[in-house]
Amino acid sequence: MRLDNLHGFLGVALVASLISGCMRQDDEHGHGDDDHDQAHHEESERGPKGGRLFVGNGVQLELLIEEEDAPPVFVAWLYDEQGVMLPPETATLQATVRRFADRVDTIPFVAMGNHLRGESIVREPHSFKVVLDLVVAGQTHQFEYEQQEFRVELAPAAMQRANITTQTAAPQLIEVRVTTPGEVRLNRETVLIARPRFAGVVTDMRKRLGDAVQAGETLAVIQSNNSLTEYAVTATMDGQIVARSGMVGAAVDNQSVLYTVADLSTVWVDFAIYPQNIGIVQRGQSVHVRAATHQGLEAKGEVAYVGPLIEADTRVSYGRVVLANKDGAWQPGLYVNVTAVVDRAEVPVAVLEAAIVRSKFGPSVFIAEGSTFEVQPVVLGRSDGVHTEVLGGLRAGDAVVVTNAYLLKAELGRGEATHDH
Repeated sequence: MRLDNLHGFLGVALVASLISGCMRQDDEHGHGDDDHDQAHHEESERGPKGGRLFVGNGVQLELLIEEEDAPPVFVAWLYDEQGVMLPPETATLQATVRRFADRVDTIPFVAMGNHLRGESIVREPHSFKVVLDLVVAGQTHQFEYEQQEFRVELAPAAMQRANITTQTAAPQLIEVRVTTPGEVRLNRETVLIARPRFAGVVTDMRKRLGDAVQAGETLAVIQSNNSLTEYAVTATMDGQIVARSGMVGAAVDNQSVLYTVADLSTVWVDFAIYPQNIGIVQRGQSVHVRAATHQGLEAKGEVAYVGPLIEADTRVSYGRVVLANKDGAWQPGLYVNVTAVVDRAEVPVAVLEAAIVRSKFGPSVFIAEGSTFEVQPVVLGRSDGVHTEVLGGLRAGDAVVVTNAYLLKAELGRGEATHDH
């Protein structure tokens, strides 16, 4: 079934309506439904159990997919030409399941009770050509049937105008990230609190807020209460005045703070670690720091410290990054977002996040063969927000729809509304 012409791409509703009817969903599962596969109508006769009935030379084989309250499996019964059930131990049976995009499953059967049962599940979707190889009393029989579902076929022009593009599933470096808010703070390991050595009165305050200072430079002059002589309070490190607390004429003692001097060539970035990320964010992990309000201000670093406790009030712990700040752009008090790389792995199969859709089977993608597409359930692993690891359901090299997959999903939903699975 093809859509041979698509007159303009005028929005999602129009595209969806034009795609409508292009999905092939034959509802034949061997569950007792009517057979819609006209090419194999002669094989659609039903057996006593409601399954497909295949008639050979002196033997009959009934097959259905059993899936109530359990993963779907093939179940088969044997009869002679008069319809009398034969013991399954007298036969061997194997199903070769040929799927879309050259996928092949081989399913052997084992005798169980009065029937033969497939030894592995019949993966969704149940869209395939099945070849059954049966041996009874040394005589070989072969039967086959085909059914399609959850498939969409478009003309190449329709595919282009709907902007449906594909990309190959391939190995990919996955970097799993956690992003949390943070704040730039003074590096407390490079902060000087300037205090008097002896009690007295401040006679001179020589530095203003923001002034640069050098080690050994006089910051203030104090007249001692005991000797009535003056002495200097000096800086013991290079830095910048970030706080001025003293005033000329003020009475002070050795606990009074006159200045706070900070070396701003490095700063701390403290960031939140929420309970779900405790144990995941660790020292040494790479981080990316981005200013929340200053566009373009960002830097790379690594986690230098992780708090051992959850704070009672906020229920979060915190981590710390030490950033170089030679140009002074990272001002204390600036709000930031910190993204930590918590896992990094080269995975064998990954797809773009945009390729993943939700179907009745769970996470799925649309695999492509030319301009024909079929839904494929997948098992997902790690994600970095751009690429997602695929643990099962895809092979490296499979072509996957990565743009406008939702258009195909919308049409798939229309078909599911009437599909008795």
